Amino acid sequence: MIKDFMTQDHRDCDTLYAPLEEALSKGDFEKALELFVPFKKAMLKHFAMEEKVLFPKMEEFMGGGEGPIHVMKMEHAQIRSIIDQLGEAIEAKNRDKALGFGETFMIMTQQHNMKEEQILYNMAEQLPIDKEKTLEEMQKVQG
Repeated sequence: MIKDFMTQDHRDCDTLYAPLEEALSKGDFEKALELFVPFKKAMLKHFAMEEKVLFPKMEEFMGGGEGPIHVMKMEHAQIRSIIDQLGEAIEAKNRDKALGFGETFMIMTQQHNMKEEQILYNMAEQLPIDKEKTLEEMQKVQG
């Protein structure tokens, strides 16, 4: 339930990135900036769903500390920074920098998503949290 929803949200974010990357490779900065806004919003909403709802519910049972949730939060901070740098490169019309940040974003995000999909979401499904309520709360989160 949670795993399926969040995995689909990963795919939806990926779908928003692909045309942005295409616009960048063509050097169409106007289009890239137009596509960047909904992409960034979707990514921040995804992180917020995890950080404001899912992770705290999981931590009630797993505790905080240096575990997998801590690692995911650190990776979110790194990915947010790359997204911001990507936006700055697009605004500066620096194609090479933008494509470089885009490539870094893709590599980091693919690795991050794999960890969430293969480990973290499975852990969430095993914990005695109210899955339906958690899903409803995540869907209400604003980015």
